[in-house]
Order: sequence, then C-alpha cells, then structure tokens
Amino acid sequence: MTLVLLHPLGVDHRFWDPVRPYFQPSVVTPDLSGATIEEMAAAVSLPGPVDLCGVSLGGLVAQVIAARHPSLVRRLILADTVAVYPPAMREMWRSRAALVRAEGLTPILAPTEKLWFTEAAQPSDVSRIRALLLSGDPDVYARTCEALAAADTTALVPEIKAPTLLLCGKHDAPPFHQAVDYFTATLPDPTVTWLPGAHATAYEHPAPFADAVAAFLC
Repeated sequence: MTLVLLHPLGVDHRFWDPVRPYFQPSVVTPDLSGATIEEMAAAVSLPGPVDLCGVSLGGLVAQVIAARHPSLVRRLILADTVAVYPPAMREMWRSRAALVRAEGLTPILAPTEKLWFTEAAQPSDVSRIRALLLSGDPDVYARTCEALAAADTTALVPEIKAPTLLLCGKHDAPPFHQAVDYFTATLPDPTVTWLPGAHATAYEHPAPFADAVAAFLC
C-alpha cells in the first residue's frame, strides 16, 4: 500500500526527507499548491487507494480528501493539525500574509522555528528548515497563510470514515492539543499517539513518528 505524505506550510516534499527512508519504496510526497485548502486537495493525485498522512497544512488537505473521496483513503494519519483555527490564529495568518507581502520571508523564520522545534532540536535540522522556508515564493506563502485563515473542515470531519491516527507533539501549541480533543470526539474511534517534539515532530523526531505510523498501518 502506498503512503502519501503531505507537508506543512512554507516547505515542500523535502520536509519528509528524514521520514522517507523508513517507508521506502512505497512513499509519495507531493508538493501542495493552490489558493484554498479545497484547491490543494483537488490537485493531489492519488495512485489508487492509499494511506494518507498530513502534517498541519497537509493535515487539513488530508481531511478534505478523506471526506470527499473515501474510497481512495484506506487509513488516515492527521499530525499536528486542526479542523479550524481559533480566531486569534486566524487573524495571525492574515497578518502574516500581509507581512510577507511587504517584507519577504525572513520575518517568519523566528516564529516558525519557535513553533516547530523544541530547544533541544539539532541546529542542523533547524538550519535545513530555515533554508527550505527561504527558498519559497513569498506570494505563495502569503496565499497559503490566507488559505489557513479561511480553512474550516468542521462540516467535513464527520464524513471521514477511514480509521484515523492522531499524532501530536507533546510540546506543540495549545490549539493543536485542543484539536486532538475535537477529532477524538468527532471521528469514529481514532487512535491517539503523543510524540516528542513540538509542531514539526515529524522532522525533529522522525523515528518515533515513523514508528507510530508503521504500527498503525500494519
């Protein structure tokens, strides 16, 4: 069974480089593009029924795919993601879009690193993510921030039928911990696993992340 991995905001398929070796050769890591979460979901081409995993932005896209195309998703993994952001974060995404359009991507490095990594993260990991962020297109980043501000899958989540694994970093921000509670109450019998790390636990701690996914898929 093919495992499809969907990346978070501001990066591309290379976000999955630390995780990919655990699942070779049956892993696909598409790049997300589009002005809305629905457009991003529509642009993902799935090679038949798959196991689908998304982190943050990728998790929102995965929710849409699983709800709208249940025959294409055997199992679903939602990591460090939400169904809808709280009002303060929605405003933050809109403000960040304006900031990036005005000043480029450099101002978002520090807040991204603070959210994504713990203080114990390897400097080399942080440096690689910083380089990925800076290699992006500011307009694409800004449009994606606006997509996150508008995202709301709460009407779709009850339609998800695939067995679901919920993963979240123990040190992730409160909205993502609260989202685990929401998904647990809304989805039919999900599995919950808490992992070391923060928002980018898949990157900072790829082995525990991969172990949790593998155990769920076996």
